[in-house]
Amino acid sequence: MKNRKNNDVFEILSDLQAVLRKKPSPEKMFEEITMMGFKIKPLMGDISLVNVKNNQLIEALWGLGKIDDFFHKEFNQLSLKDKDTFFRVINDIKGGYEQQLNRVGLKERSNITSPVELEIFKEKQIKKTN
Repeated sequence: MKNRKNNDVFEILSDLQAVLRKKPSPEKMFEEITMMGFKIKPLMGDISLVNVKNNQLIEALWGLGKIDDFFHKEFNQLSLKDKDTFFRVINDIKGGYEQQLNRVGLKERSNITSPVELEIFKEKQIKKTN
């Protein structure tokens, strides 16, 4: 990211789009997701049916993680007026990745009878002070 004196919301959003378009390999995305602190908690069904190496799942989680990091980095630097625009656009982009998560398929099994529901969250990293 470049340093900006005038934090133009559209320039910032353009930077986000550039980050999201420049996708690394699925293996690299998986490494980054691990470092981002995502956790998957089963709410209903058999979690073993979820293919955690599914490229669509990996890409969606990677995108959501990048959006989250970007949001926390840029949001407080914006004017009140720009925050509203920024928030709405970020929510739209985030919604696309969330829909992608809803379409992730399960492992190949012919007798799947119950739905699988998961909670995916990102653990907050707390910095320790001495």
